[in-house]
Amino acid sequence: MLKNSRGYFLLEALLALSVFSIVISGVGLALHALYTERFTIKQEREALQLLSNKMTIEAWGGDEGGSSFIRGQTAEFQWRMLEGGLCIEFTGKNGRTYRECDVRKQ
Repeated sequence: MLKNSRGYFLLEALLALSVFSIVISGVGLALHALYTERFTIKQEREALQLLSNKMTIEAWGGDEGGSSFIRGQTAEFQWRMLEGGLCIEFTGKNGRTYRECDVRKQ
């Protein structure tokens, strides 16, 4: 620092503010990614619950056909018969496509 220290206070404050804003933006992006992944986990849980419900209904002999789309609380799910089993597919909030399939004993 200079003895007469005029002008350095404003420069230091601007530097500290810029460092603070960079840190806050990085933390904000990390929190957004965390929120998105947590919501996708909720969607996966709902998909598994819907799959379990559908398998239970089919085991009792009901709901032979049904619609191929179902609107849940967190996403729109699609039913498919793949490889001899019932699968549910959805696109998560993070943009990835997920597929959950039932496991049937042969």
